Amino acid sequence: MTEGATVACSLGAAPSTLATPADRALRLRGRRLALVSDHTAEAVRPFGMCNAMGNPQVAAATAAAGGVLTPQPCAPALDGPWLPGAAAVRGAHRAPLDEGCTCACRWGGVVSVVTPGAVGARVG
Repeated sequence: MTEGATVACSLGAAPSTLATPADRALRLRGRRLALVSDHTAEAVRPFGMCNAMGNPQVAAATAAAGGVLTPQPCAPALDGPWLPGAAAVRGAHRAPLDEGCTCACRWGGVVSVVTPGAVGARVG
């Protein structure tokens, strides 16, 4: 996977694009390679509105609305790396992402890959 890959959260309202650090030297088809360590707020952008009751903002808004689910703006809170990483290339936080990787949000959603970014890109 590369920069510009489309990712989606199971509890978010819209897909998002994955960003990679501008100084990343690893490239695939001319685009910066995405790694399992790309789980920061800079890398994983918001997914529109969040529907996760584990999100304190959603829980508070829902309580204020008498129990009617009230989505709030998404602020991804991904605590750990993407898993499992490309099978063919593993090693600490340098493993590339592939289409089977997921990342858990602390509010309860699961972020997964929709499209890999570079057309025809496949690692692993």
